[in-house]
Amino acid sequence: MNGTAEELKGVRGWLLLFCLNLTILDPSAVLFNLFVVSNLAKPYFSQHPGFFRLVLVNGVVGIALAVFSLYAGVSLWKRLPGAPAAAKKYLAAISAFSIAAPFLPSLFGSEDVPNRETFYLNCLNSLFTLIYAAAWYLYLKRSRRVRETYGS
Repeated sequence: MNGTAEELKGVRGWLLLFCLNLTILDPSAVLFNLFVVSNLAKPYFSQHPGFFRLVLVNGVVGIALAVFSLYAGVSLWKRLPGAPAAAKKYLAAISAFSIAAPFLPSLFGSEDVPNRETFYLNCLNSLFTLIYAAAWYLYLKRSRRVRETYGS
């Protein structure tokens, strides 16, 4: 039994995939999205000042989440104490932001730019983000590898 526990210790398998998501894929997606959205939105900034505020807020929050993602991923990879808790907090943060995201246009005075279809697309994106976060949260909570690697 003790040999099995030792085999499960370490950042491998699904835990390695999660670390790669946190340190490479999630921050890259945020930066890519930030550059693409800001470049596509530039022509509308002069016509719709609220749209600029929306893109700015999304960018600032996105960068903060990318930094948090890097922190959580590196913590898991280095097997630091409290790393699973940091990763769970990151997942909670992206969940909270994804719930708020569809309503940001009306909060920042740019409701004249997005239409109903955009709202529904934002809701669909939020749903996918919530599923992603829930799946990884459940993995962190139930995984034997996570328990053996970081303790309970």
